[in-house]
Amino acid sequence: MKTTTRPVPRWSPKTIFAVHADHAEGLSPSEIAVKRDLPLLTVQAFLRPSEQTCRLSSPYRFRRGRLPDNAAIQAYWLGYIAATGRVCGQQAFTTLVLSIHRDDERHVETLAADLVVGHARVEFVDSSLDGRQAYIRDRSLGEVLTQWGLAATRESLDVPLEYLPPAVLPDFARGYLEGSRLEPPFGGRASGPRRAPARLALAGPAALIPALAAGLQAACGVRAPVLTPSRDSGVRAVFSRADSAKVLACLYRRPARSSPRAAPLAARFAEA
Repeated sequence: MKTTTRPVPRWSPKTIFAVHADHAEGLSPSEIAVKRDLPLLTVQAFLRPSEQTCRLSSPYRFRRGRLPDNAAIQAYWLGYIAATGRVCGQQAFTTLVLSIHRDDERHVETLAADLVVGHARVEFVDSSLDGRQAYIRDRSLGEVLTQWGLAATRESLDVPLEYLPPAVLPDFARGYLEGSRLEPPFGGRASGPRRAPARLALAGPAALIPALAAGLQAACGVRAPVLTPSRDSGVRAVFSRADSAKVLACLYRRPARSSPRAAPLAARFAEA
């Protein structure tokens, strides 16, 4: 099966946030277009209401609106998608492409049920380059994800973590950890971790990993991890042995969502 790989037009999440802030202050779309030097149709697309068509809130709604009741679940899936996904196509052909572990297919179906309004089109295929993949074809979800910094390539990923409340950052981090296929404890061919890793590592784009590591320092009360360049031109953050256990305890104390593959970790660190 083929899907278009034409990149979604890239706009900074901060630019999109500023457009929503201008609109909240009373500016019309045409006035915002002039102020921000943006095409009017682009501004109108940013401002298109998504509350009734997508269960993932935009960065502006997370930051300025009432926090959704399922904010922890949304943050988890955002982290999972940030680790595994990219957004391709445009308009009606917008597609979320996830590179997943084969045992996560049911988990991805839960993702679609949590975030997509109405019937979710989910397809699973094998790629000679990326292994097992899931395709979720939903325009509204794709448009909201682009506001969160998702793009057609992993290198362009730029999730603005400052728009997530600190209370749900561990949920984002748990999703990112479980979606990561190249780092322990969820990377590799194994179905899931049999035990906690001695040293926890998070790897990804340089625009994301340092901010995520800093957020985990504050949320979990740990020291700064060691940051080193990764093999894919990104950054790798490695926590000490003692701090790795603290971070995992922080992430799995009360998991609102978690992959079934994470059951051993959830059982070990679940709050009594």
